[in-house]
Amino acid sequence: MVITNLQIRKTLQLAPIILGLLALADLVLYFIPEFLGGLKINGYVTSLILLSLIAFYAYVGYPMFSMNLKKDRIIFRSHLALSTLFGKRLAVPRFNLLNLELDSSGFRDKLVVTYLNRHGKEAKQSFSITILSNRKKEMLKQAVEDFKRENSAQNLHLFI
Repeated sequence: MVITNLQIRKTLQLAPIILGLLALADLVLYFIPEFLGGLKINGYVTSLILLSLIAFYAYVGYPMFSMNLKKDRIIFRSHLALSTLFGKRLAVPRFNLLNLELDSSGFRDKLVVTYLNRHGKEAKQSFSITILSNRKKEMLKQAVEDFKRENSAQNLHLFI
């Protein structure tokens, strides 16, 4: 099963570009007052736009999320809409995955992945799923329940 929200990538790419152009236009109108026939602009729009961008990314985190459960190596990715340069990527063999947990207790919704790292120690990594649609969150919830059900059968020991 593949769960992703990459279909909203274009919208999330266009929004900062449009807001950046509005901020640039605001600065042009602020520093060149004769540009529109003496229209006075205070320049507060630029700071409002920048603060709204910071607040959005503080709330959402890395908005793009994808999870691929189809292979023996489970891949989790989370990154910014403008670039995959900044973000998280985790590829874990299926048998090293200890637990998947949905956490909606804090400021944003998260998927917490508990796994064994290459040194054999337990590690946790969380991925923001705040911007996933309700349908995708239900699919993710079902995938987590399926994983737990699958793991519970592996933990049974038959003594003969």
